[in-house]
Amino acid sequence: MQYPNLYIHVPFCLRKCNYCAFYSVSADPEKYAGAWLDKISQQLMRDTQKLQNLKTVYFGGGTPSILPLPILKQLFKTIQTHCNFDQFPEISMEANPETVTPELAETVAGFVNRISMGVQSFKPTLREAVGRHTGSPDMVENAVKYWKMAGIDNIGLDLLYALPGETLADFQADLDHAVSLPIRHLSCYSIIPEEGTPFYQTGYEPDDELSADMWELAGDILARHNMPRYEISNYAAPEFRAKHNWNIWHGEPYLGLGPSAASFDGTDRWTEVPSLEKWLTGTPPEVDKIDRATRLREIFLMGLRTVEGWAPGEFEKATGASADFPVLPTLVNQGWLIKKDGAIRPTEKGLNFWNEIGVDLLD
Repeated sequence: MQYPNLYIHVPFCLRKCNYCAFYSVSADPEKYAGAWLDKISQQLMRDTQKLQNLKTVYFGGGTPSILPLPILKQLFKTIQTHCNFDQFPEISMEANPETVTPELAETVAGFVNRISMGVQSFKPTLREAVGRHTGSPDMVENAVKYWKMAGIDNIGLDLLYALPGETLADFQADLDHAVSLPIRHLSCYSIIPEEGTPFYQTGYEPDDELSADMWELAGDILARHNMPRYEISNYAAPEFRAKHNWNIWHGEPYLGLGPSAASFDGTDRWTEVPSLEKWLTGTPPEVDKIDRATRLREIFLMGLRTVEGWAPGEFEKATGASADFPVLPTLVNQGWLIKKDGAIRPTEKGLNFWNEIGVDLLD
């Protein structure tokens, strides 16, 4: 089995944000990163034969940019030793703007060619409302400058919207600020109070109508700045789309390393234990085994997250199965999907209410 996409989870954060449901630990990376890297290196060595035609590598977190520079250098060297790459691989790394220095940027630019930075909002009171107590617009601008100086052009930012107390004008100001910077990609996510997070305990519930207005506003503004929507929450010109995510949305296998990382071999999905300690000691992953018919519908649904949906023959090539699901005519008649000349894609209404498509498709 070959995995064309590799994900590596870096679980360390300086401080966990109140709204974040991704697995991370507020631990000193100087203390734990060595053991983490040793385990990642062992797994890369184990899976060398499966990683011989990589199209994408993605370092997510947590906060990969807080890894000590010697650890980052060794991580990159280890991947280069054990993996072979496609002619033009996309190698992405998430970063927190407050952690970016010229030295970090130079080190990262020796291997990584795409950066995704979490901003959430440029307005301090909105950041405070969701527990982001550090950082400033100046830090974001400095970080972008450092990446550019190091030679990385493909820079993206993440924004949250429908935050407590946020108005439509506030979100427009965030969008305007973002596009004033030399970035290539923007992700805009509606805040979701995830169960188990401190933010969930506040009882806050986003206003659905305002959230929908903000989603439409993002599409309008970013299209005018050559960053059209290409997925429910992502915006970029075609040449700067996130290839790693695009491949996963369209059913390609991927290997995930690190605590809480998910993998998919085309049939089964499995997730590593969300505990650094248990992962280090070899606790096996949890395997998600479902019948083939359900998995095919799941893969098909994920492709409908994208504006283009499935091109003619694309689903068949990815899965070896037909996309002729019995529910499709109903979804077309309801105005959720468009089926034409072998292509199947969501309407704008279908994108906005993708969860409703999922209910019908997976039921």
